[in-house]
Amino acid sequence: MRIRRRHFRAAVLVSIVAAVLTGCAKGTEPAAAALSSADIPIQPQQGKELIWNGNIPYDLPVIDFVDSINGFAVKERTDAQLRLLSTQDGGTQWQEQNLPGKYIRSLDFINAKTGYALVEDNCSSSAGQLQCKQIRLLKTGDGGRSWITKWKSESQEEHSQGNPVLRKLSFVNEESGAMLVNGRLLLTQDGGNHFQTAVFGIQDFKPISTSFPKAGTGYVVGTVGKDDTKLAVVKTNNGGRTWSKQLDLSAKDSPLSAFQIQFASENTGWLLTNEKGMLSGDVYRTVDGGKHWTKMSTQRTGRPYVNGIQLIDGKSGVISLHPGAGPIEGGIWLTKDGGRSFTRVSKAVAVNQVQMVSAKVIWAAVDGMNGSDFLIHSTDGGISWQESYPISEPYGSPTEDMAFINRQHGFGIGTQLDSGKVLKTIDGGASWKIIASLDSYIRLEKISFVSGKEGFMMAFRDKDPQHVLLKTQDGGLTWHEVFSESLNKLGISDVSAFRFFDTNHGVLFATGEGKTIYRTSDGGKTWGKTLVSKEISEMQVSLTSYTSGWLLKQTDTKGSLELIRFGADHPEETVLTLDKDWYPDAVYFSDETHGYMLFEDFEATDGVITRLLMTADGGRTWTDHPFPADAEMVDVRSIGFSDPQHGWIQFLQGTAVTADGGLSWSVQQ
Repeated sequence: MRIRRRHFRAAVLVSIVAAVLTGCAKGTEPAAAALSSADIPIQPQQGKELIWNGNIPYDLPVIDFVDSINGFAVKERTDAQLRLLSTQDGGTQWQEQNLPGKYIRSLDFINAKTGYALVEDNCSSSAGQLQCKQIRLLKTGDGGRSWITKWKSESQEEHSQGNPVLRKLSFVNEESGAMLVNGRLLLTQDGGNHFQTAVFGIQDFKPISTSFPKAGTGYVVGTVGKDDTKLAVVKTNNGGRTWSKQLDLSAKDSPLSAFQIQFASENTGWLLTNEKGMLSGDVYRTVDGGKHWTKMSTQRTGRPYVNGIQLIDGKSGVISLHPGAGPIEGGIWLTKDGGRSFTRVSKAVAVNQVQMVSAKVIWAAVDGMNGSDFLIHSTDGGISWQESYPISEPYGSPTEDMAFINRQHGFGIGTQLDSGKVLKTIDGGASWKIIASLDSYIRLEKISFVSGKEGFMMAFRDKDPQHVLLKTQDGGLTWHEVFSESLNKLGISDVSAFRFFDTNHGVLFATGEGKTIYRTSDGGKTWGKTLVSKEISEMQVSLTSYTSGWLLKQTDTKGSLELIRFGADHPEETVLTLDKDWYPDAVYFSDETHGYMLFEDFEATDGVITRLLMTADGGRTWTDHPFPADAEMVDVRSIGFSDPQHGWIQFLQGTAVTADGGLSWSVQQ
């Protein structure tokens, strides 16, 4: 679902000081010069609707690795059947093949060839609620190339939980396994040919989660009674013929449930409860086959929501968290003391499922939030992480900013997983390779290159000064901070635009006490400040030279936008006034004649749509091209063109590129 930016009217543009026009380099602030305004609003010419070749986003809700080399994941798309992803080389390469079904409920492979999948079919959505008519257990014996149905039934699965724990299968070998489906625990001893419903001997016992660490031995946690205030753990040693109660828990103030029970071996296991009204749960551990359970810690279990736990021995394990509606980020949390304490070990914000294959190898399916999901893995116990699907490192796709020095060669910063990556392309953005990783910064903000070797970058860190200038002289492989006492004192809170024009001359547009242009003429050692507006109004800037550029802003007049050209060699002028209820996303001029503006149109009949306005005569005339209603671009970061034909739009879900001057756009994979 597309996120709509909250729309608000711009405040009054207080003043533009003369230094904006003249490019004062050392911080003096001459008297303010008033902006000119157009007497009659100029209406752009209406152009044809743009062509949009977007990607349909997909989810990766489940993963299952049988060892550090062989693994599987399932891809869900709303417009297609399921797809099984498989790797036989530890995630370097992935193969895709069809998997029968519409939605995946669980995946469990015994080895690289034999596995089971619990899927739902005949699904529809009503009033935002998903409903499926059929649920099936599928089995493969050839690594997912073919599947047979072993069991099917009318589906009674609950879909109201936004981030469910999709661990409903527990197969020990090809013959012996358990399946938690439609509120019942079904057991098989012949590979799914026949199932028996488990009878626990406890009145009103409803199973929630199960784990079978070996053939015949299994554990189940479930609620007891009709008031949902009691929880029990039961165990079988004879394949489910009889069950014995091991643990009783109760809550006084809110409903008590559980997320998951999971055993690493016959004797060592975890239980994570969920006291729903308190948004918290307790981690319990047993090391003697359930005879004794020890409460290890209390963890937050709501916003972010727990969607999986896994213990690999008596001490090491992981919990995966998804923020849902927020406000606290989720991620992957690791314990090395049996669950007494957890440490966050990944920059991933929202995790669908995590699997700890060994003490060193960890895999996770990460929610792309507003785009497609992706897979990440660690081979050093969570110290470092790499993306594996759809793009495997050292390749990636920049998410924060891009800068091209010509049509083919460019640099970018940030990936879905890590905003501290620096990337390079030599094929016009068709592919990107990670060339540096700057882990000492929270994020890399803006990048600019003046040649193939020399470039500059703004970075943000968690200590003063928070905003720092970095420089490279070897094409982005290594970076060093440019010490600037002047920059440290500027009070920058957010950098909107940034560009160096040569070794010495650079400009940045940022929010501090107001909207401000900062300039340096000595390579960033000293900076001059020129106040544009004391109010935090909505403005976008395109910097075309050290002293000139374009300013796109909302005015204090309802539904009014202005494009202003400023520079040292000509008077400031308002070249375009729009009486539109549009939100300015970005502005860019590749030269003195070719310009581009992106807006969100709140007046469109099809809801909020994006519009691209283009000029080829320096802003004297403009053509308005609407994007199709299904062209969703959340949180546009920038628009840019390397020449009049080749350009890009960078937004939260990815990057769209054009090769025909902006008439058609394709979202890169």
